Amino acid sequence: MSFLPDIAGNTHLLTELQQMRRQNHLPHALLLQGEKGCGKKMIAKWFSMLVLCEQEGNAPCGVCRNCRLIAENAHPDILSAQHSGKRMGYSVETIREIRKEVGILPNNGNMRIFIFSDADGMSVQAQNALLKSVEEPPAHACFVFTVESMGTLLPTLLSRMTAMNVFPVSPEESAAALQRLGFPEQDIQSAVARYEGNIGKCITYLSDETTRTNVETASELTLALASQNEYELLRLLSDAAADKDSLRQILLLTDAQIRDAAVLSLEGTFARLGCDKKAAETLSVRLTVRRTAKMHEAILQALENLESNVSAMLTATTLCSVLTEC
Repeated sequence: MSFLPDIAGNTHLLTELQQMRRQNHLPHALLLQGEKGCGKKMIAKWFSMLVLCEQEGNAPCGVCRNCRLIAENAHPDILSAQHSGKRMGYSVETIREIRKEVGILPNNGNMRIFIFSDADGMSVQAQNALLKSVEEPPAHACFVFTVESMGTLLPTLLSRMTAMNVFPVSPEESAAALQRLGFPEQDIQSAVARYEGNIGKCITYLSDETTRTNVETASELTLALASQNEYELLRLLSDAAADKDSLRQILLLTDAQIRDAAVLSLEGTFARLGCDKKAAETLSVRLTVRRTAKMHEAILQALENLESNVSAMLTATTLCSVLTEC
């Protein structure tokens, strides 16, 4: 029985990393970049197996002791840094603890792996504190970072990493992966219609009722923005304000819809980030550059107000007023 992660797509990336291992040229610091839900954390686990696998010519094998321990999140030589703070970044204190760990020799095998998932929120101070360890690591240390955008990291830190892109898969590959996970066919089609090849977002949509409700609200808000229906905007935002966390998620989902609507008027092909393609297309017809910028800025301000403990209802009603004027 193999314990390898079930990774859909990104075959070129995996093949390239395997080739690096065969040539003994694996990066000491790997950066995986891609949109949320596209499988970066799963590939980070696969890469950990690749580094520590006991089968030289068939890594990662998914059956050796190291691969099994990694699959069970129980390997003593893999340390996942813990998030902290409102932005879910990494504190300087956490980085200092990691730096101490970097100097400790491995327990199993000859490498230790330090994983920084969702590193977009890492502060400048934390990045600077980590820089020397990534720049001059001991031979037994390997770092893995996952981010949505490389632009959130300092150039000095980026220059020490090998960056690779992780892409969503095709809708067909996404549906097949969801089938293997045991989701009902009808539900799978609904999720793929929303998020196409982003398997992580599909899983969250299928597994969490609150997320499904918030997605529906964001779709309705998109249509209300398209028709400039002030009453509907106020109703939807006021209902969402009953739960601050839901309101925050709905605003992020709606902002992604606005982004999708804006890029539809541009030449070229762009990855879709929102949850409702048809609603975004409807909004796109009514958008101008100025209106897009004002709506985006209004949502960012609303999110900032929520972080500053402004009441959810006041935030919602204020946002409605601003969006109506856009």
